[in-house]
Amino acid sequence: MIVKGMLVLTLGGMLTGATDLDLRNHSASTRFKQTAALSRSIPATVGAHRRAPELQRLEEAVRQLGGKAHHARILLSAGREFRIDPVFLAAVAHVESSFRPRVSSKLGARGLMQLRPTVIHVLGVIDPWDPQENIMAGAAYLLHCFERYAKHPNSTYLALAAYNIGPGPVEKLTRSDPAKRFVHKVLTAYNSVAEDQIPVKRAETGMHRKSARSSSGQQARHRPPAAQ
Repeated sequence: MIVKGMLVLTLGGMLTGATDLDLRNHSASTRFKQTAALSRSIPATVGAHRRAPELQRLEEAVRQLGGKAHHARILLSAGREFRIDPVFLAAVAHVESSFRPRVSSKLGARGLMQLRPTVIHVLGVIDPWDPQENIMAGAAYLLHCFERYAKHPNSTYLALAAYNIGPGPVEKLTRSDPAKRFVHKVLTAYNSVAEDQIPVKRAETGMHRKSARSSSGQQARHRPPAAQ
């Protein structure tokens, strides 16, 4: 279940000390709260489509990245709900946790998508160790990062950097060596299993403008991860 009610906490300085990130009324957090309340029933719903070619391709990509079939079903649900290529989400989970649901960092990040304590609190995550809830929350937070930097030509790079070190000024994100390493790892993992490739350097400079997000709200089909 998910805690209901208005979000009243600004992530702000709690994440980076310099960011003005605020999820109080953000669509991604609202959507997460709505969908996470139904998270326990999603596997049964998706199960009807288990043998669909779309899911079969995703399962294979997830296996190559170290995940399992049930991870693919959750990623498919998250991708559809938050309009992010599920292969892209799988690449993030691969880099963050190697698909280990019980892993935690020294800073308290937890689970498959390595949710920070503040993100867990703001999104109302009850069990960050639960793969379903963790992936859904990670996708909601990543959507927020995509939308925040959507106007920039290198929005994919900035969104991933913000997911890794916390949102902030563009200059901070582009100059961070840890963020740069994280982005390169995610895009390398994505390129190893995605049907379309995106050169890492082009993501950094914004030369590649295809999108992993679907304007129609449907799941993007393995397109390069550049939100516009």
